[in-house]
Amino acid sequence: MTPQEVAAATATPIGALGRSYFAAGAVTEAMEAAGFEGLPRYVGGRGGVLGDVAAGVVVSGFALFHPAMIRKAWDQTREQGSPPDAAAALATGIGRWAVDTFGHLDGLGDFAAAARTVFDATEPMSQALYAGWRAMPVPEGEAEAAGLALQILRELRFGFHVHALSAVGMTPVEAIIARANPQQARFFGWSEPFPDPEPLVIAHQRAEEITSARMSEAYEAIDTDQRAHMATTVAAIATTALAQS
Repeated sequence: MTPQEVAAATATPIGALGRSYFAAGAVTEAMEAAGFEGLPRYVGGRGGVLGDVAAGVVVSGFALFHPAMIRKAWDQTREQGSPPDAAAALATGIGRWAVDTFGHLDGLGDFAAAARTVFDATEPMSQALYAGWRAMPVPEGEAEAAGLALQILRELRFGFHVHALSAVGMTPVEAIIARANPQQARFFGWSEPFPDPEPLVIAHQRAEEITSARMSEAYEAIDTDQRAHMATTVAAIATTALAQS
């Protein structure tokens, strides 16, 4: 399998899996056990790898969300506990979700190892969330390590995508409207009036092409068999996880 093929095969399912585990009961339980409730379960958990930083740093990392929404959630996170503790709780929850959801699958250790090779070869460039999650301790369990790898892969692609959106001159709300609907924009904290999506589609397609090209470069760090195994494993995990959601 070529780097381009594995990038194309894994992009959509990894994005969908992120939405699945962020809403999973195992993650909610781990976050609440650590003292984090409401939006800090997401913003504090995901952004906690940045450390106890100023809210503006987190706003930059989340990129597509309305700044006021992220600032409020980050302030609430710091009221509820330590941001690094929130990230650790999220990692724990993802690991439990992985064990419960797809821990029976074969080859998870090889998948996690191949992903780690990709991460070791791909240095962050203005990708703070990817850098933070890449630095998280790798769990000993194969399923837990695979779950963490999915989260890091998600942040890696997200970081590349933010670069690409900037390169084609798109604002955060334009990027959301170009590929989604007003409801999604509202979910990200934005409000009307929204731009007309039609003139934005071509620019967004170009941003997606740039993102895929950068992910393809990252997958050059592993060989053909490893790429095929990563694509097959992500597909199997997605089939299992999304069927249960």
